[in-house]
Amino acid sequence: MVAFSGKDKGKDYNSAPVISGSKKIWFLNGDLVRIYHSSRATGTITLYNINKDQNEICFTHEFKKKRERAFTVNETSQLLNRHRKYMPRLMKDGIIPYPKGCSKDGKTGFQIRSYYSESQVREMRDILASIHQGQPRKDGLVTNNNTPTKQELTRRMGDGILTYTKTEDGRFIPVWNESIN
Repeated sequence: MVAFSGKDKGKDYNSAPVISGSKKIWFLNGDLVRIYHSSRATGTITLYNINKDQNEICFTHEFKKKRERAFTVNETSQLLNRHRKYMPRLMKDGIIPYPKGCSKDGKTGFQIRSYYSESQVREMRDILASIHQGQPRKDGLVTNNNTPTKQELTRRMGDGILTYTKTEDGRFIPVWNESIN
C-alpha cells in the first residue's frame, strides 16, 4: 500500500476501490459479534459475542439498524491514507485509540486480529486532519494534504457515490453524493 501525496493524492485515492469492511464481523454496542444463527420466521438473530464469549439473541431489524462495520488495522490505514506500519506509532503516542481485539475482553496481542468500528475511523480522520504536516506556518494554520476529506472517506467506505462533472475548460472534477438511497 502506497500513501498518496501531493496533487496526485485526490486522483489516486478517489480511483482506489471501495473498502467495505468485514463481511462476517460487526460491532454491536461496542462489542465484536458475528452471526451464529438467524431465523427469518421469528425475526431473530443469534449472535456470538466474541468479546464476552457468549451467545446473544436480538431482533433482525434491531441488529441491522444498530450494527457498525468492522475494519482491520490494515483497511483502516488504507482508508486514512497512511502506511500500516505508521498506525502503531500513532497508537503509542496516544493520537488514535487502540483497536478492539478478537479475544475475550477485547485485548489485542500477537496474531490476534483487531478491528476498528466505522465511527472510530471517522473520528480518527478528524483527528489526523487537524494535525499539521511539514514546516510550521508563521500564521499558525494547519496544512494537511494527505488526510482524505469526509466525502472522500465516505465514498471509499462505500456509503457515497463519486461522480464527475466536466468544467468549461474540459477538466473533470469529482462531485460527491452523500446518500445512495
